[in-house]
Order: sequence, then C-alpha cells, then structure tokens
Amino acid sequence: MRMAAKVLVVLGCFGVSGLSLADNAFSLGLGVAASEQPYGQGWRALPAPSFSVEYEGYRLATRGPGLAADLVPSRALSLGPLVRYSGGRESDELPAKYQQQSDIPASAEIGVTIGSGIPWRVIGVPLPGVLTASADLVTTLPGGHETAIVAPSVGWVSPVTEQLTLIGSLGSQWGTEAHMETFFGVEATPDTGVGAYQPGAGLKNLSLSLIASYQHTERWSTIWLTSVNQYQGDAADSPLVRDTGALNRVFLVWGVSYNGLF
Repeated sequence: MRMAAKVLVVLGCFGVSGLSLADNAFSLGLGVAASEQPYGQGWRALPAPSFSVEYEGYRLATRGPGLAADLVPSRALSLGPLVRYSGGRESDELPAKYQQQSDIPASAEIGVTIGSGIPWRVIGVPLPGVLTASADLVTTLPGGHETAIVAPSVGWVSPVTEQLTLIGSLGSQWGTEAHMETFFGVEATPDTGVGAYQPGAGLKNLSLSLIASYQHTERWSTIWLTSVNQYQGDAADSPLVRDTGALNRVFLVWGVSYNGLF
C-alpha cells in the first residue's frame, strides 16, 4: 500500500476526515487516549481501538467514539452516515452550587459527514501533500439530548519523509440554540445564589489538531495525536465554563496501527 493510502487510513481511524484510499485496504489499531474532562474534573485515560476498511471505494472507519461510512466511490469526495456516542452529563459532575442543574442523558448521535481534498499544487501552492475540507452535521435519536451541531474543518496532509507524515486540522462546532442551552445554559437556583444564563445559537468552540504518523514497516505504523479545544462565544461565557476554569481542553492519543491489503 502506498504511504498516502496508509496515512488516510490513519485520518479515518483517529477522527480526521480525508479522501478515499488508493487500494482495497484495512487497518487495525490500538492506542491510549488521555483527555481533560469538562468542568475541571482532571484527566481521564481510556483505550482507543480503531479500524478502517475500504473495498471498491466504499469505506467504514472509526471516528472517535463512533463510526463513519463513505458511500461515494470517489477519491475526490467522501459522503456518508455518521453515528457516535455522547456521554451526556450528571449533575454531580458539576461544582456544588450547580448540582441542582438538570442532567443531560447519554445519547447516540447520528448524522452525515462530507469531505473532500485537493493537492496543494493544483491550487498553485508549491507544497507537497493535500488540502482537505470536511463537515459533520449531527443530532440525536429520541431520548437523548435531541439537539444539533454542525462541525466544519479544514486540514492538510504533508509528507516530511518516506516514513514521517504530518497531518493538521482546524475545526469548529456551531450549536443550535437548543444545543447551547442544554449544555451551557444555567437554571436559576436562588438558594445557592446561582442566576439564570441563557446562551444563544452560534459558535461553540475552535480546535487545532496535529497528527504525526511514522511508518516503521510496510505494515506497521505509530501515530501521535494532540488536539486543543477552546470554547467560544456564549459557551465560553457560561458560568459552567468560567467558574471551573475549563475554557480549554486537551486531548492526546498514542497508538499503533497494522495496515494491510485484500
């Protein structure tokens, strides 16, 4: 399998949208993910398994805590359904004075993801690699938080050597009024001195992600991912964010991946 194809397997496995693979291929990965928890709850480490399989231009791959499919057999466009898990929020996760706030149920989020890419040289930029763009649109099944977000991003894939490739992504999330109110709104509780806060629809966060993929052999590679997320707008102004110092969140992944053809 060519290096570009292997790197795009990595993109799919670790939640960064990319182009279709060059061959019928699969990838199996296992890693460790560590992330800062919301509301100042410290760090949590979890296993991070991943897989990706492509056959005749169709692809199914892990995307963070979920799955995404590409149902368009084209190297220029990826389009398909997306399903993922959202853990919700228990009121006892919040600081004491906010523990009368409503719980947010865990949800199965469903939606659609679309992505495309173009070599830098095609747009007149004298750089190796590919410029990518993608967007996810998700909501939830009944019984979850039942709100929607749109998550556009742009990225780039830059081979440094025959073995090392760097991948970057700039992303954002836009929440509906219902989404922002559910996750960042505050109900007044006079007995604890908490006032009401009602955010509106708009930009929820910005994120920067960097991935380094090192190809040890034809089949085996190692992946390092660092992602920094910062709340914006009404989300950043929410007392739930301000009072816990949780404006920024960091997400780290280390993993190994086996790549093959069939």
